[in-house]
Amino acid sequence: MVESMNDAKEKARSGSGAVSLSQVSGTVENYLSSLFKLAEWGIAPTAVRLADYLRHLPAAERLGTSLPSVLGMLRRMSREGLITVSREKQIYLTPTGLQLAEIAVRRHRLAECLVVNVIGMELHVACVEGHSLEHAISAEMESHLQKLLEFPTTSPFGAPIPGSGYIAPVGGGITLEEAEPGTLYYVDRVDEEDPVLLRYLVEHGVLPNARFTVVEAGKYRGVLIFRTDLAEGSIGYEAVRRVLLKQFPQ
Repeated sequence: MVESMNDAKEKARSGSGAVSLSQVSGTVENYLSSLFKLAEWGIAPTAVRLADYLRHLPAAERLGTSLPSVLGMLRRMSREGLITVSREKQIYLTPTGLQLAEIAVRRHRLAECLVVNVIGMELHVACVEGHSLEHAISAEMESHLQKLLEFPTTSPFGAPIPGSGYIAPVGGGITLEEAEPGTLYYVDRVDEEDPVLLRYLVEHGVLPNARFTVVEAGKYRGVLIFRTDLAEGSIGYEAVRRVLLKQFPQ
C-alpha cells in the first residue's frame, strides 16, 4: 500500500489540473483522509477496515459508516475517479484522490497544531477539535496558518504533515512488537484517531519524543508492559501498532 501511495504521488505531480476540496463533500473528504491515514500505518484498506476506522471519528463526522453506506460511497468515489478497487477488494487512491486526501490531512494536522500549540488545549482533545476545524480552512487560511505556526512538519502526535518537507528520522518507524525489551527508545508517533486509547497514552506519558522502554513483551498474555518517565502501563497487542518508536541516540 505504501508503494501504491508513492506511485500515485508521482502521477499526481505530473498531472496538470489543480484540485480543490470544494469539489467534494465533507463525507467524501473524511473517506479520503481515512484511506490516506490507513495507508500511512501500513494497513491495506478494504471496505470493512474503512468502515471500522470511520466509526472512531468524532460523532459529528460519523456519517455513512455502516458497511452498506460505505460500499455505496466507495462506488460513487470510484465513478468520480477518486479511488480504484482491486480484485482483492483493496482500495487505492487515484492521483486526484491522493491530492485531495493530502490537502485534507494537511489541514487537519495544522488545525491540531493550532489547537495545542496556540490555543493550549489538552492533547487528547486535539484530534476531535481538528476534525471540527479542518473543513472550514480555505487555501488562503491554510497559508496564513502555516506562517503562524512557523511551518510545522509534524502534528502534535508526530504525524507527518503532507507537503511540509518532513524527513523521517533515522531509526524511526519501530513498532512496539519490534522493540527490544529493556532497550530505551523515543516515541516517534501515536495514532490519534481512537480517543479512548489516546487518552490512556497521554495519561501515561506516551507522547512524541518521550522516552519509552518495553518492560515485558507478554504476547502469550496479549499484553505489553511499558515504562515512560511519567508512568508504567500496559497495552493490548491489538493496539501495539498504534505507537511507533525511534532509536534512542547512542
